[in-house]
Amino acid sequence: MLRRSFGAGLGLLAVLPLPIFAQTDEETNFDLIIIGIGAAGLSTAVSAAQNGVKNILLIDKAAFVGGHSALSGGSVNAVDPELQMKQGIKDSPDLWFRQIMETGEFQSDPILVNTLVNNAQSTLHWLREIGIPFDDQVFEAWGGKFQRAHSAGRKRSGMTYVRIMNHKARSLGVKVRLRTEAVALLENDGEVRGVKVKDRDGCLTDLTAKDVVIATGGFTANVTMRSKYDSRLDGSLFTTANQTGRGFDGSTGDGILLAEKLGAQTVDMDAIQLIPLRGGRLLNYVGGDIFVDSEGKRFVDESKGVKAIGEAYLNLPDRVFWVITDSQSQKSLDLDAKLLAGTVRMADSVLEMAKKMQVSPRILQDTLDRYNQFADQGEDKDFGKKIFTQRIDKPPFYFGREQFDIHYSCGGLKINKDCQVIGKADKPIPNLFAVGEVTGGIHGRDRLGGDSLISCFVFGKIAGEEIAKKQKSRQ
Repeated sequence: MLRRSFGAGLGLLAVLPLPIFAQTDEETNFDLIIIGIGAAGLSTAVSAAQNGVKNILLIDKAAFVGGHSALSGGSVNAVDPELQMKQGIKDSPDLWFRQIMETGEFQSDPILVNTLVNNAQSTLHWLREIGIPFDDQVFEAWGGKFQRAHSAGRKRSGMTYVRIMNHKARSLGVKVRLRTEAVALLENDGEVRGVKVKDRDGCLTDLTAKDVVIATGGFTANVTMRSKYDSRLDGSLFTTANQTGRGFDGSTGDGILLAEKLGAQTVDMDAIQLIPLRGGRLLNYVGGDIFVDSEGKRFVDESKGVKAIGEAYLNLPDRVFWVITDSQSQKSLDLDAKLLAGTVRMADSVLEMAKKMQVSPRILQDTLDRYNQFADQGEDKDFGKKIFTQRIDKPPFYFGREQFDIHYSCGGLKINKDCQVIGKADKPIPNLFAVGEVTGGIHGRDRLGGDSLISCFVFGKIAGEEIAKKQKSRQ
């Protein structure tokens, strides 16, 4: 399960039981301003407030709380020996570190990766204390490469995280202003002093603060910006948060652009992740479906990382691939919508499915028979897959064409382990911090499934602690 499972789209935000519209607030001086109210921003706010920072303001240009995090499937990676050992899973921060480095093609900053893997368990406990009801089942997130993912046991656990953290922040006295866009960072003598904002009526106001945190997410929805780093990612491609191109997706790189004006460095900006999400794929875990090409033959290890699957897809002559599962698998929330739209179809036999797919029934049957033999043996002799949760042989079968959308920007602002934004001469920009997808260096060239939200939580918690420590030292 990757960070987001967006199938039903942004319309779901309309039903979030959150205080959606901010009240007018004339206050302009704060101890801490956080730009962006997703998992990263909320984590920072809660952590800072718990550690003694008093006057905190969260702002967001959107009219709702949560950003992409609210639409997330909710996989949260963390080494959790107590739960993992109960399932016979042997894990360690060192193993996770190696997998992150390998997935990121050894471009990740090892200091940031060490910070992530060695703080995830304590952060998970912190999230539980806040009230997030992680269940006891540890699983392998789609594209995660290991069984260390946690969730709240719901179809879209991201909503649960956002709702609980939002209420926790409010209970700690954190203020929130929505429809409030950050248009510039205020600075004096090279030090950040606050944020210039534009409200819903277009009025500009200077908000001063001792410290500012950028938590605005990535830049996947900014066509000009992403095309600058990869010319293939033009306007013909949509994002997983706005699959029709007609909705709202706030990941337009605002925070990166604001910080760059002050000399902030960026890293890995061309490492932009695409995933198959809105077509025939129905499972948010590994081992219960297969991918076949236009001839009905498998073409990839379905448990591979997203990047590897994307490359295999791009190498298909006609770029057509189908996803097949059966009645035994646990389907995502999108099933009914996809069946209604015809994106996913059902068949009572392999023959019926082959006819609807317009592939050879013999080839498709041979493909399934061979795969099921591998599932029984736990060994895939064709592509090396090692994770199998079931055979695929119990009608009805569910199948549909899949396609790729732009999902995640692995690159962003360069930070250190204390979440300070790095500027010229490799020195931190005073009073400026960044957390979440707006940052780079953690994931390198590609990201493990389940690593995005935990990165938001871990570094948000650290940022809050560091800001509190810094402000106390100045008192």
